[in-house]
Amino acid sequence: MGERRRSNRSSGRVARHGYALVTITARDANGFVHQYDEVETSVGALHEAVAIMQLKSTAMEASHEELRQA
Repeated sequence: MGERRRSNRSSGRVARHGYALVTITARDANGFVHQYDEVETSVGALHEAVAIMQLKSTAMEASHEELRQA
């Protein structure tokens, strides 16, 4: 199982039951890092957001393109 890491910037907050505290960090094509504040969101919304990002990923697009050419 993965190791838990605790950020030095952690607010010490604990999410309510059925919710998760989420911090998003993204690096764009130019190397710029975009960091968003901590958000408390439902676990269901978190699962949906990750699923959408996976569906829109370049790896998924490449896989679909490979299937179309087969």
